[in-house]
This record gives sequence, structure tokens and C-alpha cells, in this order.
Amino acid sequence: MALKDWANGVLGGTPLDATRLNDRDTKLEQALFQLARNPEALFAGAVTYDGNGAATSAVIEWPDGVTGNYSGTASVSFPGSVSAYTVTRAGSPTVTFTQPAVTRDATTGNVTNRPPITVT
Repeated sequence: MALKDWANGVLGGTPLDATRLNDRDTKLEQALFQLARNPEALFAGAVTYDGNGAATSAVIEWPDGVTGNYSGTASVSFPGSVSAYTVTRAGSPTVTFTQPAVTRDATTGNVTNRPPITVT
């Protein structure tokens, strides 16, 4: 996620100096990543499930009221599970968090490898 590189200007030396603004942006990015790891916590409204109970789409709302969308790819091998998903955060530009497909244990279906979430 591209962060703004704040520079001291008219507000330099005040509580809103560049160091504090840059630190705030870093903490916000970290918080958004954590929320994107558990998209069900962001569901706000109608959720669409496939025939096996895997959430495949939903409207989401971030804690600050910004809206977005969730789109999940249901697992073929483990019905009811989601293998990959994206969540968006409306804005200019819209930010998309993508969880690439996970690897599951062939017997239990437990996630054995979760690739890092990417942001575009």
C-alpha cells in the first residue's frame, strides 16, 4: 500500500509534524492488514454463500466506516472452505487486499501454508 511521505511544512514542530504523520500511516497500514486477514469480521450486510456454505461475496465496512467488497474463491477439495479472497477499501485509489490461495493438508483440510496478503 503506497503511503504518503509527509514532510514538515507549515505544521512542522506541532503535534502534526512529519514524523508523527508517517508513524500514523504505518500503524494504519498494519491495522488494515490485520483486518484483511479476517474478512468475515468486516462483513456488513448481505453475504452470498455457495451450496457448501463458503462465503463467496459480501459487502464489507472497515471500522472507520469506509466500505468495500469481499470476493472469495471456494475450495474444490474442501467444500465450505475458502481458498483465496480479495477485500477492497473504497477510496481514491481503491485499495485491494488479496489473499492468494492457501495450501491445505490433504486429510484434515487445515491450512498448512498461507501466502502473504498482497496490496494493490
